[in-house]
Amino acid sequence: MSTRRLLEHAKEVARFAPVRPAVKAGFRAAIASILPLLVASGFHLSEALWLSVGGFNTSFADKGGSYRSRAISMGAVALTGVLSVFVGGLAGGHPALAIPVALVWVTACSYAGVYGPTAGFVGNIAASAFVISLGLPASSLLEALTRVGFLLVGALWAMLLSLVLWPIRPYRPARFAVGRCFRALADFAGEVGRLSIRGDSAAWQALIQGHHGRIRELLEEARSTLAAIRRGRQESGRGERLLVLFQVADTTFGVVIALADVMESLSHGTGVRPAQDAVERALAAYSRTLQELARIVETEGHARQLPSLDWGAEALREAIARTEAAEGAQAMRVIDRAQALHAARLLARLREFAGVAVETAASLADDRPASFGQALLGIDLAERKRPFLGPLRENLSSDSVVLRHALRVGVTTAIAVWLTARLQQSYGYWVTITVLTIMMPYTGPTFLKGLQRVVGTVVGGVLAAVVAAWLHDPHAISVLVFFTAAISVAVISVNYGLYTVFLTITFVLLAEVGSGDWSLARVRIINTLIGGALALAGTWLLWERPEKERFPAQLAAALRADREYFRQVFSAWLGDSKGQDPTFGEARRKMGLATINAEASFQRLLSEPRRRTEPLEPLMTLLAYTRRFSAAVIAFSTHNERAPERVRSLLARFATTTEHVLEDLADAVAQGRTPAPLPDFAGLLAGEGATTGGEAAPGVGEPLLQAQLERVVRQLTVLHGAASRRSPVAEEHSEQRGALSGGYQ
Repeated sequence: MSTRRLLEHAKEVARFAPVRPAVKAGFRAAIASILPLLVASGFHLSEALWLSVGGFNTSFADKGGSYRSRAISMGAVALTGVLSVFVGGLAGGHPALAIPVALVWVTACSYAGVYGPTAGFVGNIAASAFVISLGLPASSLLEALTRVGFLLVGALWAMLLSLVLWPIRPYRPARFAVGRCFRALADFAGEVGRLSIRGDSAAWQALIQGHHGRIRELLEEARSTLAAIRRGRQESGRGERLLVLFQVADTTFGVVIALADVMESLSHGTGVRPAQDAVERALAAYSRTLQELARIVETEGHARQLPSLDWGAEALREAIARTEAAEGAQAMRVIDRAQALHAARLLARLREFAGVAVETAASLADDRPASFGQALLGIDLAERKRPFLGPLRENLSSDSVVLRHALRVGVTTAIAVWLTARLQQSYGYWVTITVLTIMMPYTGPTFLKGLQRVVGTVVGGVLAAVVAAWLHDPHAISVLVFFTAAISVAVISVNYGLYTVFLTITFVLLAEVGSGDWSLARVRIINTLIGGALALAGTWLLWERPEKERFPAQLAAALRADREYFRQVFSAWLGDSKGQDPTFGEARRKMGLATINAEASFQRLLSEPRRRTEPLEPLMTLLAYTRRFSAAVIAFSTHNERAPERVRSLLARFATTTEHVLEDLADAVAQGRTPAPLPDFAGLLAGEGATTGGEAAPGVGEPLLQAQLERVVRQLTVLHGAASRRSPVAEEHSEQRGALSGGYQ
């Protein structure tokens, strides 16, 4: 591996996520895990460790969200932990049985990931409890049952602490989730306003990359939180209002994307500065409105005064009117005027949605049924139930990422159990826990997490040894480990390596206090190094599928999602019921999620510790312009008027051609081939007229329509160029595929 790649990985290990430490969660986890241990130690209970394991694991499973979902995940951790500890304790007493049981049990726990991230997380915690119990075998059935009882008490204590002693506000998670959406939209809108005056192409691209994916993820978080709260609960006015607020946020997102696309295009116009200034002022005021709206949502409608709504499209329309009489350099072209008027319509729509949101948020505390229905914007949160065994059957194939990962983890853990028994390694379960915590379904994240785990354990072990040499009072150590446990949980979302540092200090000092063996820091470091080496070896040698093989399929899926959304937009635009089909918004959502998946795959590709021979520039361009193409189509979807009758046939041919090009691009990316040559879009559009000197030709009719079509073609052309640079082929292949372009027409 080159020095440059080592430096890149070192930066990743030390990089802190831009989030705040979860201080409350940290102290709650410390109270749940350390306090019962200290109380039990005072009574000299030999199985006190399992109180701590039950409390820590169950508290760790509290990831926020609705109280119902939190209770389900924590309860699942408690029940699976009880079963895992019981089986592991009995199997650990029989060395010949321990290895096959570990293989089957850990594989089954990892395979639980077919039911989603939460199930995968629960399965991983259950596997960790299993290997701890396996490494500390029970001498009898009574001892196994005793440790199960202690673990269950610790888990129940953690649930009591999280769900009862902390204030119970069922809708609080949903309110904060929706509030985060409005805050992110406020930042997005404010940035669009600033760039409307002084933004270049690079700045607009950074805006898309920095906001689109993040806002879609926040919307999905709010969607799932609302769905979990509404499930099994009698509907209330508060729940209806929160749903309306979510609907407003989701639809507003699309309108702001469209406005950003229009303003980027307008930045190249002439005589547009007054319009740009008006948009900048309106969006700055709109951003403040959204920030105030977020505060009202989070405080459940309690506000001294409602957000200001004294902004809108009037100033922009006045600016456009003033430029109509201007001459020379101050005059606005026909196309620029059409786009500025469209921006005014979009601002008016944002003002309308903001009014609905403010009225709704102000009445959140009112639990009476809402006077405005949930079908306001046509977003459906209903969950589609699937057969319970469906995911298990669907993933029983060699292509399943979950199945490959489950088998890889199971085999590697079984090898770790065999190796620690063979070497008679003390605290051998530290080896197996390291294997379980490091191994992930993808090579890149496993390598990064392995580095963070090893470095964090070494640093934490050294610090624990220093503390042990300096501090000998058991009571003082107990106070210290309470705070190190709290810090470890608080910083896990900031940096996993930092979490490992404090977690190592916590458990080394606890083990040393209990055993009196002050050399355990060295044992912890050695066992972590062994576990890290096994995890990386298992990841690379057992059924590995590098990200470079997965990424093309993810990118092709994103392009096909763009194609489907484009198809729906144009079908509706050419038809009679534009925007009324509830699947319209769902297609936009799926397009955003598919692009997020492709971007995540690309990040995993970058983190893989392999020499990459494929140039990255075409891949980065493909990702970037997949988002830009979707933004151009979203902007087109906000054009309210139906297509003029005289250009209907042109638009139909344009839509068919574009769909074929997108499908060919997706196939080319997935198969690693060069796409077919682009059809003559300029000639196709010129069939009904062209644009000359900024003026619309008679055949097109509406200048805004011409500008929007050209933006779609421009993004599509860049996508095609990047796909072509990614996979050059022989000349004869290009000639053969050139015949395909005739089918586009």
